[in-house]
Amino acid sequence: MPLLTSPIDGSPMRQVHRFGVEFDVCPTSGGVWLDKGELEKIMVMIREEAAEDASRSARAYNRDRDYDDDDDDRRRGGHGSRGRRSKLFDLFDF
Repeated sequence: MPLLTSPIDGSPMRQVHRFGVEFDVCPTSGGVWLDKGELEKIMVMIREEAAEDASRSARAYNRDRDYDDDDDDRRRGGHGSRGRRSKLFDLFDF
């Protein structure tokens, strides 16, 4: 039996554990409730992922800047393409 009921409609909440974060979800409304400290964990995860992306972009820029033509975007796989999905999308994908 779930410990919490949804404040929206009173239905039993479902606990979800992903990437070290535990949160409660209302199955009918989709509302999400975080426990104490969980928002901070999510913010740290986003900052770390942003730092990794910035480092990856800097390495790609330094590697590709030797070229003098205008085809740099094509060589890197397109302007602004990330090539992978953020953990944030996976965190709340249920």
